[in-house]
Amino acid sequence: MKKITRYLSFLICLLMLCTSINGTDGSLITSLFATKTAQAASISSGTTSNRFTGWKGKGLRRKYYKNGKLQTGFRKIGNDYYLFDSKGRIKTGWQYAGNHYRLFHKKTGKMVRSRTYQGRKIDRNGIWTPIIVLDAGHSANVARGYEPLGPGSSEQKAKDNSGTDGVATGVPEYVLTLNMAKKLQTTLKKQGCKVILTRKNNRTALSCAQRARIANKAKADAYLRIHANGVDSASATGAMTICVTRGNRFVSSSMYKKSYNLSKAVLNAYVKATGCRKEYIWETDTMSGNNWSKVPTTLIELGYMSNPAEDRLMQSTSYQKKMVKGMANGIKTYLLGQ
Repeated sequence: MKKITRYLSFLICLLMLCTSINGTDGSLITSLFATKTAQAASISSGTTSNRFTGWKGKGLRRKYYKNGKLQTGFRKIGNDYYLFDSKGRIKTGWQYAGNHYRLFHKKTGKMVRSRTYQGRKIDRNGIWTPIIVLDAGHSANVARGYEPLGPGSSEQKAKDNSGTDGVATGVPEYVLTLNMAKKLQTTLKKQGCKVILTRKNNRTALSCAQRARIANKAKADAYLRIHANGVDSASATGAMTICVTRGNRFVSSSMYKKSYNLSKAVLNAYVKATGCRKEYIWETDTMSGNNWSKVPTTLIELGYMSNPAEDRLMQSTSYQKKMVKGMANGIKTYLLGQ
């Protein structure tokens, strides 16, 4: 910068000397000097011209400018799409962009199109549509009889039961769970998911194994079983999720990991959204609905209907919006592997 300034100073002195001889307007020369000095300072400081459009930097550290403005968010550049964070840095891997789930190449940052990756089919528009199965726990018409605890098991368990009821509101659990499943379905569809409900009314009788088979047949990317808790104590509060154990004899170790990650993501997001008390992830092999599933599965206990305050809260419109937001955010977190 100093060398450039010295050179320009020498040049202007020479030109001004010429003006004294030829009568040229010295103000024009002075203006030219000021402009060139400012341009030199701009180049030295690394700022971008207001008209510059293109990449700066190399590899995944490069950033893109349009008319001198740093680009952020989901952008089309040439024939390719990229995703930038708030500081203009390229994001890669599975991301949520343009209201859809998309994959961005880990080396180039370009959006992936027309490819199947990790079993996920990406269309020509770069969109992967996850399949989510929602199971609204219980029903007014209870499935009678018994079924194996898991595939090939000699141990029998009741196909279903009537669930619990709100101690203060008197609302049956099966009414609350279906209401929440339908509301969650609407949100997940807007989130770019295909959503399947195991039941759409309170007249359908389904066993736990039958519900799991619906998720298996759909090859669900996530299977969420929606329930509410009820115990003898009126003081119990909070939410929990339930999944199989690492040693479950009906489910593979890899599926256990996916189910645990789903359980963790849903519980954390639900607690964050609702502000309810966080209980824990209960790992147990006593749930036939989990044992029969061949896809990532978790059961969420939304709260305690045996607690008067929590029962009333779960029936309020404002709190139900938080419940839906929490479950939807948890599913999104799981799908993105975050």
